[in-house]
Amino acid sequence: MATTALPSTREPSEPSALRPRTVAAYAATAGPTVILGLPFSVYLPPYIAEGGAISVALVGLLFSLTTIWDGVVDPLIGTMVDRVRTGIGAHRRWMLLAIVPLSLLLLALVTVGDLLPFAALFGMMVLFYSSYSLYEVAQLSWGATLVRSPADSALLYGMRDWFAKIALILAFAAPAAAQLLIPGISLQGRIMAYASIFLVMVPIALFAISRVPPRAVVAEPGIGWRHEIRASLSFPPLMLLLGVQFLNSFAFGSLTSLFVFFAASVLDLDAQSAVLLFASFIGGALASPVWTFLARRFGKPPMMIAMGLLISGMLVATLFQQPKGIGQAVGFSLMLGTGFVGLLFTYSMLADLIPRDAARCGRGRSAFLFALLNLMQKFGVAAAIAVSYLMLDIVGFDPQNGEAAARELHLLFALQPTASWIIMAGLLLLMQRELARAPVRL
Repeated sequence: MATTALPSTREPSEPSALRPRTVAAYAATAGPTVILGLPFSVYLPPYIAEGGAISVALVGLLFSLTTIWDGVVDPLIGTMVDRVRTGIGAHRRWMLLAIVPLSLLLLALVTVGDLLPFAALFGMMVLFYSSYSLYEVAQLSWGATLVRSPADSALLYGMRDWFAKIALILAFAAPAAAQLLIPGISLQGRIMAYASIFLVMVPIALFAISRVPPRAVVAEPGIGWRHEIRASLSFPPLMLLLGVQFLNSFAFGSLTSLFVFFAASVLDLDAQSAVLLFASFIGGALASPVWTFLARRFGKPPMMIAMGLLISGMLVATLFQQPKGIGQAVGFSLMLGTGFVGLLFTYSMLADLIPRDAARCGRGRSAFLFALLNLMQKFGVAAAIAVSYLMLDIVGFDPQNGEAAARELHLLFALQPTASWIIMAGLLLLMQRELARAPVRL
């Protein structure tokens, strides 16, 4: 159980524990898992399929099974981080234990992953994503022990989100640069260029880990899964936040899964789709510090609602006046990227709820709760991909002749994430009402 002082146990007049160097170091520790998030899911499946060792259908099955595995292993990893006795620097130790297999498995995947049979590849993927989850859950829960106030949590996770956007820009830029510099480079060459950014991030993360102040974790006897689940279900603000995470991830997943089709069939910019996607992440990097400042000033739920309304308004506006030409499309993508900051809010809101959860349960569950939040993110994106492709099939969209159902695709691209964000805003308002009964500023 994490026994360090939590945000609600500090005196309001006590100065912030967060120095700029602590914030910067903590943000940098996120590098390895950020690099292996979205870009990896973009490049790895076609790379494996191109090798021909397993069929395309089995590639889809492989990634479906690894998503199911995440659903099982993430809460177990969270419980392990919370309960296994490791003393001072526990989060640091878990992260260092995870980084070695993560690096070795990445090296194996990008060099021989396209040649392996299904069983061997599945085993490697299971170990890879287990190491990934161990590092990320320990890193996120470490942040919760560092903050003393809601303003601290907004700053810490806001700067983590900003660093993540910078890392994603580098990750997407590396394959593009390799393709420009080496004409005819293979898909394996491009994915190895992307993996090289991970190798840069690892020493940065190792140095940063050494600079973040350690926090003690003292494990106590477990309370059992039935009690764990009951404790979570009986805490309405936590359940509402998990719903918010799912809906925001569903909206984000809807946009990313349909973006390439939207660029090709609606904007008629198929050859520039990679540039537009790249621009959206630049927009996110520019917006993260602004959203962080606003969240510290006005609170996180209002700013998350404002973010959803801003991007929804932009999407609906394109139904009446869509971007014309590459210049307007890049501007639209930059603005769209400003909404890709939901994790900034949800992570810091959970950090603020953790002290109240600990008071209710009699024990700290920070790693377990961050694992649940990550699980909702993965389920939200997976559900968005499934629903988006199902709806494309229902409206008769054909990627080979996208113009025939371009209007239907455009409606889906604009209205599906908008509907998700509207429901999310309702959950945030309910969450505010629940917290008003026993005020904790978020």
